[in-house]
Formats: sequence, structure tokens, C-alpha cells
Amino acid sequence: MNYSPVAFFAFNRPYHTSRSLNSLSLNNEAKNTDLYVFIDGPRKSSEIHLIDNVEKIIQSFSTKFKSIRIKRSDKNLSTATSVYKGMNEVLNFSETVILLEDDVMVSEYFLSYMNTALDKYHHKKEIWHINSFIYPIKIKGNFDCFFTKPALAYGFGTWKDRWHNFISNPLSRDPYYLKEIFTIKMRKELDLNVKRGIFWNQIEYNLRGNTTWAIFWYCHIFLNNGLCLTPKISLSKNIGYDGSGDRTDYDGEMLSTKLNQNKIRNFPNIIKENTYCRALLKKYIHNKNTIFIVICRTIKVILNKIKT
Repeated sequence: MNYSPVAFFAFNRPYHTSRSLNSLSLNNEAKNTDLYVFIDGPRKSSEIHLIDNVEKIIQSFSTKFKSIRIKRSDKNLSTATSVYKGMNEVLNFSETVILLEDDVMVSEYFLSYMNTALDKYHHKKEIWHINSFIYPIKIKGNFDCFFTKPALAYGFGTWKDRWHNFISNPLSRDPYYLKEIFTIKMRKELDLNVKRGIFWNQIEYNLRGNTTWAIFWYCHIFLNNGLCLTPKISLSKNIGYDGSGDRTDYDGEMLSTKLNQNKIRNFPNIIKENTYCRALLKKYIHNKNTIFIVICRTIKVILNKIKT
């Protein structure tokens, strides 16, 4: 097996960092994996002690991986800039990379799946991205993973040529450019034709001056007719939905996501989107974002903040 390096992005959450790295260290492949850690700098002086503790926690895992290299920024770069710089740095010397952020926990079979997929599909240029996350939908069938279009950012893998194609395009991360070239039909397709979609509104979010980075990567893959390998049962979950993140409110369903406890062995040989899984994913996103559900979720977020 070829062992891809992991680019790990952290900031000011020691406990989340500890949980994330502990889950990664439980993978059998961890001892053969080089970990490249990028810690963003403080926005204010009161965050310095948290970032100091994040670095100490990362150093405590030094015996769990083949190597750990830590790069800590003196100033706050933002998640987007930190990710772009860190991914570019790792891909300067590696053909593959696995990205993981400090609020994502993974299954003990995460690295096995990632390394196998990155090796198997290296020369299949229509595949751009290896998802480790899938929403909690019940998928039937004698297969372990499938191809779909959405690129989900809660732990993923990719290749140097695909990422450089994205990062070298000066317009790929410009929301005004994307708003111009995406027709209404394309926007609907990006959102799996869900009326209240969850993807295109992230471009609108960036247009209002806020920043999320992963939607630009998905849009670039979409524009290149790319596909993403996705597990039938999730190999990762975002633990930042406890209200600790800058862009995530409390979401009990996301926090309770059950991780795949089985090794993925059956990888598809036919490079084609699985329309059955696409339909299930579309149905899940639709049901999760009806007006009634959104109102209920908002009330839960407010109540959770009052409790804390």
C-alpha cells in the first residue's frame, strides 16, 4: 500500500483536536503515515493559550504516526487560506494528499479506504475527490462505496494534478465569476435539483463577504464533470456541530453520526454516477431542509445556546 500524507488543519480547539487525532491514530496505517499539521494564528491575544495547548496536544501524538511536522502561523490566515497554503505545500512533494480538519473524527478504517482509493483511481482522471463522509441515509445493495457528484469536505483525499488544476485557475475561487457562469439549470444540478439546496447558497454566502472554501472545490469539480467516490456508510463525522465552530451551529443528528466499523473492500470498477444513491441523497437533503425542519432546527440552536 502507498501511504498518503495527511494534511491536518487546526486552530483554537484543543479538545476537538485531541478527539480528531486520537481517532486517526487508531487506524493501523497511522504508524506509516506522515502527518503535516498547519495551525492557524490567533485572531486575538486571548486565543494564544488555546493555540499553545493545541500544539502541545498534537506533539503528544508523536509516537502514533510515522512523523509529525508542525507549521504554526504567527497571524490568523483564515481556514480557507490555511487550507490552500497547506495543501499546496504537501502536494509539492507528494502525488496524493488526505485532508483532515480538527473537528472531524474518523473510523479506524479511514486511512485504509483513502489509501486504497487514491491508489486505485490515480489514473482515472474523471475522479477528482474521495469522500469519507456521507449523510445518514440507508443505502441497500451489495457494495461498499459508489460514485456521485457532490464533494463533501469532512475528510477527503485527492491528487496533485486535480488540486493544481483547481488552485492554478485564478477564477476558480471567485464567487462573482461562478455566479456569472452558473446558469439556473447548473445551480439546480449542483444542488441535486433540491428546491432548498445546501450547496449553491454557500456561493451566495461568499458573495455577502463571508468565507467558506470547500464549495469552490466542489464547483470546480462540477464544471469539469468530475465524480467523487463516496462510502455507503460514513467513515467520518463532524464534531464541530456542537456550536464551537465559526460556521456551524448545534446539530444533534450530525454529532450522532455512526462511523463505519467495517473495512471497505468492494470498490466500483465502472466509473459512473450511481443514480440510486444520488436519489437517496437528494431525498435526504430535501427532507432535512423543509421550512418546518429548518424552523425546528433554528429553535433547537437557540435553546442550546441558552442552556450553555
